Amino acid sequence: MSTRILAALLFSSLLFSCGDEGTISYNEKMPPTVPGNLEAIAGSQQISLSWDKVSNASSYRIYWSTEEITENLKQITGAEGDPNTSITVQTIKDIVTNSYVHTGLTPGTTYYYRVAAFNKAGSKGLSKEASSNPSL
Repeated sequence: MSTRILAALLFSSLLFSCGDEGTISYNEKMPPTVPGNLEAIAGSQQISLSWDKVSNASSYRIYWSTEEITENLKQITGAEGDPNTSITVQTIKDIVTNSYVHTGLTPGTTYYYRVAAFNKAGSKGLSKEASSNPSL
């Protein structure tokens, strides 16, 4: 057996046994599924959102606009922070539960929402759109 192969065998076991710091579980290696059943229920100057919990999601991001959201997740995240973009979608980041109350809204305006689930591996995409009109 050559010296290089022997050294590789000896050091490979050390590399893989250096503790669990920085390791990623199987669930975190796969992006979470797209959240289902997004609901938007109007209230007084607010809209309550809820969606199906995604088992391996560590957070959710809510995307909203006063126009229908036709962009995909890559287009939206690529435009975040770009002052020259024509994309008008706003982001509510890193929600850890599968519900949210969006407050301070204008009555009579239609608000459109989509949600994405995230973990260390990223996201698979956006939920189907839901919309609602808050009341006074």
